Amino acid sequence: MVRRSGFPEPSISPDAALVTYSSVQGPRRQFRQDPSVLLSPDSTTPARFQRKVRVSAGTLPLLRIGDIWRDGKLEASPDYQLERFVDLQIDDNTVHLVKAGLNLDDKGFLLPLSEHPWHLNCTHSYCVMVELPDGRQLIIPCIELIRFYFGSSSGLVTKLFLPPLQRKALYGDSQFDSSTKRLFLGLAEKISGASAADIGRMHLDPVAWRAAMHVGTSALKASVARQTIYPQGFFPFEGKTTLAAAGKWLSFGDQAEATFLVYSLRSCSHPFPFRSLRYKVQNGFARANGVAPPRQSQGAIRSSANDASDQSIVERDASNGLSPKAMQIHLEPRFPDLQKKPVWKDKILASGDEAGRAGGGTSQAVESAAIGESGSEQRIRPVSLDILLNTDPDKRGGIPQFMREAVEALSTLKGLDIDLLTESDEDGWTVPITALSDEEGEIDIRLFVAEEGEILRLRRASAFGVRRGKVHLSVVFIEASPLYIKMYPANAKNLDEVWDTLHKAGSHYLHLPNEEKLTIGNCTSLLREVLG
Repeated sequence: MVRRSGFPEPSISPDAALVTYSSVQGPRRQFRQDPSVLLSPDSTTPARFQRKVRVSAGTLPLLRIGDIWRDGKLEASPDYQLERFVDLQIDDNTVHLVKAGLNLDDKGFLLPLSEHPWHLNCTHSYCVMVELPDGRQLIIPCIELIRFYFGSSSGLVTKLFLPPLQRKALYGDSQFDSSTKRLFLGLAEKISGASAADIGRMHLDPVAWRAAMHVGTSALKASVARQTIYPQGFFPFEGKTTLAAAGKWLSFGDQAEATFLVYSLRSCSHPFPFRSLRYKVQNGFARANGVAPPRQSQGAIRSSANDASDQSIVERDASNGLSPKAMQIHLEPRFPDLQKKPVWKDKILASGDEAGRAGGGTSQAVESAAIGESGSEQRIRPVSLDILLNTDPDKRGGIPQFMREAVEALSTLKGLDIDLLTESDEDGWTVPITALSDEEGEIDIRLFVAEEGEILRLRRASAFGVRRGKVHLSVVFIEASPLYIKMYPANAKNLDEVWDTLHKAGSHYLHLPNEEKLTIGNCTSLLREVLG
């Protein structure tokens, strides 16, 4: 059965919801060839035949209004009508909380059922109405605001629906340099790095924190009053932005195309309040179907059964006895601002202690998975959904070409602790050299490389922490021919040390062209000599 997801219905508990689906009419190939047919009210069965499905709040990152599902799998995400709204002013004067069934000033319904029947069972759901400069209006369901701005991982969005939201549930250590706008966050247990940028905004912008808190408090308020729960959501910022969205134009009164109903937000240009972000994660979720890092033996990996290749997500409590994993979902970039701001973390590549527990994976494959906390003895894998943006999955499949020989050489070093300090969303290993630019954001032309077609892109850099006992060294590799390598003493106590080391290496690359160059062989020999 091919079904189209509709408006979320009221939650039946603060951390669960009902989602409505309408069966798509006509042959499958019709909407595949021409998605615009889905704009017709006759493209699905009538609203009275809609199916209702209970889902946990943690599945929200997967659910977009208007998506087409078939046999429990996403079939298509049609663009419907794509629009771009330039330089919108977002504040209390231009954004208003409304209900989907509102008759605005008795002049007509914002969402006329004759043109949009799919919300018939959800007329009490909340939306935000944004006034457009030309007198028209933009309607965004609150659940879509929550999904877009806070749905970067199931862990984060679930926390929002379990009030009261506390900062310590999301992050612990934090440090922000107001002059350089560098931010460091130590994420809380089971909070994914996929949500680091969203949490960074929540940490620095009071508007974002209030918006996040309001999700749960609005649900709790309705629950305490024994009312049906309709979550409320707001923008996590105030100011100018350009929004791109897929949806449908609707009439208002006698004016055609007066209201644009958003099915899914696609892009938001409002800047994040940091210039670069480095974060640390705590153990909790291993990457599902991930690639083991260099030199990490199976004995060092937590014992776990294998997952079935066609593993399905079920709405039941996960097992207490199976190790949790992260399931990565790749979507198009949402925030252009993040494409020019480095966001990265540390990753352990090798440990001097080679002892570990025996690997598992020999028992029967796990057929089912569930999102959320464990709480049963059933054979159901606990998983976290991570939404990866600004990434090309193909680039994350292996070590960047210019780094392969260096990583292989580092993997031969025995008895040393080696941490990758620059695991990024782009390729998993490096950060753009913009992290090395000055406070004015000026970048020397020598920090660019030319690709095919003479298109310039920024060089990339990778940093490693190498230590044995109390002796710490940092090694930086900058993309160049030959590979540029610098080594510096480190103490691993200053949170700014990685940024300072990268900046220092970039400065040396530009301003000390005649210095004696380190080779990969020299580098590993020095590491053995100093740390051996």
